[in-house]
Amino acid sequence: MPSVALQFTDVSKTYPTAGAGSRHALDHVSFAIPEGRMVAVVGRSGSGKSTLLHLAAGIDRATAGTVSAFGRSVGSMDEGERTLYRRNTIGLVFQFFHLLPHLSVFENVILPALIAGEKRDIFARRATALLERMGLADRADAAIGQLSGGEMQRVAIARALIRKPRLVLADEPTGNLDDATGRTVMELLTGLVRDDGATLICVTHSREAAGYADDVWEIRSGQLLGA
Repeated sequence: MPSVALQFTDVSKTYPTAGAGSRHALDHVSFAIPEGRMVAVVGRSGSGKSTLLHLAAGIDRATAGTVSAFGRSVGSMDEGERTLYRRNTIGLVFQFFHLLPHLSVFENVILPALIAGEKRDIFARRATALLERMGLADRADAAIGQLSGGEMQRVAIARALIRKPRLVLADEPTGNLDDATGRTVMELLTGLVRDDGATLICVTHSREAAGYADDVWEIRSGQLLGA
């Protein structure tokens, strides 16, 4: 049996609002995702999808309950440990790409390895291979501003996967793309994740994008259905 990659145990997240009120972004959420599984979480804007990813990545802490990744409590990590956890274990894919415009395509892809202190030549071959898989081998030296939205998202995926993370977290990866480009991006993302034996959680409002996952869960008003 595969081990558990990510587990939420009775997790809630509450944010203060104006006055003495509060907003429940997540409400007693529990699930366990085995290693190598791909899960899509669908829901409307404001339903708690991004909060779930932020807790999984250690960007935020739960108000109650326990978030564990590969047997370690994420909430118990101090700031330095959470930084290393994201650097060494997590690959993040965002809706708005977050590429650095002053760097080339190749430099954007290899950047996480350089930040981690790896030698450039060790990951240069992987970066080249990823760009070839993405159909961007001929754009390696291009400026980011010369790319289309779909090309930028493919670069962002290559960057997220450069160090072969065990857990990939994708936040609306097709949100800024047309339907055809979105399908291409999801095929590439899920194919590469499967090849690496990684685990994927993709939050999306798109049922079509969710269809590329092994399991589809729904989140409504902070409550997870189908897990």
